[in-house]
Amino acid sequence: MERLGACLATWRRVGRTMAGKQWFRGPERRTMGRMRYAGSPSWLMRIHCPLGLLIGLYARDAAGLRPATAVDVPRLEPAVELRADLAPLAVPAASEQWARWWEGELARQEGVEHGFFAPDARFGDGQELDALVRARLDDARRWSGERGHEEAEAHRDGSYPDEENGLVRAVEAEIGRKARPFELEVIELPVAGRFGRRLSEGLVLVSRALRADPEAYRDWLTPVLRDLA
Repeated sequence: MERLGACLATWRRVGRTMAGKQWFRGPERRTMGRMRYAGSPSWLMRIHCPLGLLIGLYARDAAGLRPATAVDVPRLEPAVELRADLAPLAVPAASEQWARWWEGELARQEGVEHGFFAPDARFGDGQELDALVRARLDDARRWSGERGHEEAEAHRDGSYPDEENGLVRAVEAEIGRKARPFELEVIELPVAGRFGRRLSEGLVLVSRALRADPEAYRDWLTPVLRDLA
């Protein structure tokens, strides 16, 4: 199994250059990285859904794992069917390894290496968890790909939310000046309910349902932007 670290097919970035030019790009294929752009943007937000995290979450839900983690996220939505054939692989060791993998992936974003990777025993994520992920890897990829197609369709028909530029402008109007230079990475996950968690100064997790609710998303994200601006 190759090291899976690419983002899901659709992700986008929003920002503004020092000259005040609005910047936006729609769906495209890229791997996660620290991007810079001409014009030295004064603020930059990246919104994406990493494939590696989705594969790990799919394995968790399909196997019925209940790992104890400091950053717990809801079940995937649409719900993943519990797979009876994974029961022999859903051992306590796999659940413990999943928790270490999940927390390690989130913590690693604070270092020099960025990007999210699916569980893989070759990189120290545990043999039991690796066996579980491999057993349903094709299903996990298929499920993740369907979510990417849904997002791409939403971009094409104009129904995908685009709140971030307006929220930054609203914060600037509130504080009476342009925002200071900042970068914010928004990991959007297709999980149940309106979920949001700030993991660090420049990294947040949000559910697709939260971003799809303009009022709830504004109420949740505005304090983060106010702090950064």
